[in-house]
Amino acid sequence: MTLGKKLKVLRAEHNLSQPELAEKIGIEQSYLSKLENDKSIPSSDIFNNILHAFSVSLEEFVSGFSQGAELERIKQIPDVERYFSKQQKHQQNNQRRFLTLSSLLIVLATTLFYVGYSKQLFSELQFQYHSEGIILENEPVDVFKMWRHLLPPELERDYEFIAMKRLEMAKRVDEKVINVFEYAGPFIRVDSKEGYRQYRFTGTKEVKRAINAWLQVLGVFLFSAGIMGFVLEIRLFKLN
Repeated sequence: MTLGKKLKVLRAEHNLSQPELAEKIGIEQSYLSKLENDKSIPSSDIFNNILHAFSVSLEEFVSGFSQGAELERIKQIPDVERYFSKQQKHQQNNQRRFLTLSSLLIVLATTLFYVGYSKQLFSELQFQYHSEGIILENEPVDVFKMWRHLLPPELERDYEFIAMKRLEMAKRVDEKVINVFEYAGPFIRVDSKEGYRQYRFTGTKEVKRAINAWLQVLGVFLFSAGIMGFVLEIRLFKLN
């Protein structure tokens, strides 16, 4: 659509003759005829009078003009040029935000996937510690293995006492294992009301942690969203 055709359409919609519209705009009918035949471009004042005569906004008036020679022609009107410059700047700002968000999504996605894949944040290596039972405060930490060597000399050959002591130590055995994701040294002491437990490091084992798999899945999802953002940016901005 051209500027002249736009004027003719609006004039027909408002049931105005050329003389009536020319009077409302404040111009000669001959000049209006030139405008409707695309032989002239109105000044900003006359253009604003046209908008006022039809009770339309600048945005509504130019909405029917697509990219091309005619759009460039009406940009000769200063108000129209300023409007499209403002629109272009707004679009560039939106495009910049779109690209920034897409880039951040890709960076975040890569980080999350690496964290989940490398297992550096949530280790899958567990350290095992074993305790045979509760040790009393006045007993050595190896009492469950060395109790017989701790007997006084006069009881070393008292087989009845040794049998009772063996039964007592057997009843005290209450083995427990704890697994932690950080090495806490060769021993871990855990106090209790009766005494304390001495947990001894016995080895390591690999365990699967769901969070690492979810981090990788989330990373792939966000990476796809970031790539899709770049594709949409081309379609929404560069093709317009």
